Amino acid sequence: MHEDPGQPDTASAIPWPFFALSYGISWCLWGLALFPAPLRLQPTTVGLLTYLGAFGPCLAAIACAAFAGGPAVGRLFFSMLAIRRPWTSYAIALLLMPTAMLAARLISRRPLLSPAAPPLIPMVLLPVLLSVMLAAGFGEETGWRGYALPVLLRRMSPLRASFFLGSLWALWHAPLFFLPDTVQRHIASAPGALLFAAFCLCWTMLFTRLHLSSGGSLFLAILFHGTGDFSSVFLQPFESLTTFAALIVLMALAALALRNSSPAPQPLPSSRPA
Repeated sequence: MHEDPGQPDTASAIPWPFFALSYGISWCLWGLALFPAPLRLQPTTVGLLTYLGAFGPCLAAIACAAFAGGPAVGRLFFSMLAIRRPWTSYAIALLLMPTAMLAARLISRRPLLSPAAPPLIPMVLLPVLLSVMLAAGFGEETGWRGYALPVLLRRMSPLRASFFLGSLWALWHAPLFFLPDTVQRHIASAPGALLFAAFCLCWTMLFTRLHLSSGGSLFLAILFHGTGDFSSVFLQPFESLTTFAALIVLMALAALALRNSSPAPQPLPSSRPA
């Protein structure tokens, strides 16, 4: 059977080199952190390797964009400057995850603020905010939503792209289930791993809706991820599987509501900042 030239080549829509590099860089760093005794690593070094692993997707995206040449690198970073977006996009990026986490704690009858949360003082809040915005926001989102998602959306439906990217994003976190002082280690069990995979899928669907409604703004994706991780430090939805499950249900409902109520997608970014 001859391939219809009018049909898109799905295989070519998947940026396999990016995914291979993302996994390779992150898993190499996390792999070193998994063997502190043989390598004589101090706890601070293990923590640093764990943190630096989050920058694998960013480094992979820059490498792939540079290899592609032309305006690819410019498009990647210009999307980070796309800040003039509807207020509704900012409301989603800044408020959705903390609101869902608070609601999940109420549903599961937990105190609004986790007893294990660090103190709410400026000398703690600012370093935590900068840390998560840099690693989870810039380090991860430059790759996942800045590079990979636009490529997938050229040939896939938003739902299919979300499930594909969300699955790979969830699997990328796998080594963190074996590293100390990580969220994944706290829920390291079969139910916890399944819930985490569902969490990544639901959050990816929300990221995709935000991406489409904001014209592909990487800046908003960084805010969305950073705000979510920052809120989780104090609201800690992972401290019980019941709270975590409630959060996932709320995120799924939010994704469904946004899918049914979102306006027509805005144009994806060109090589010029907005």
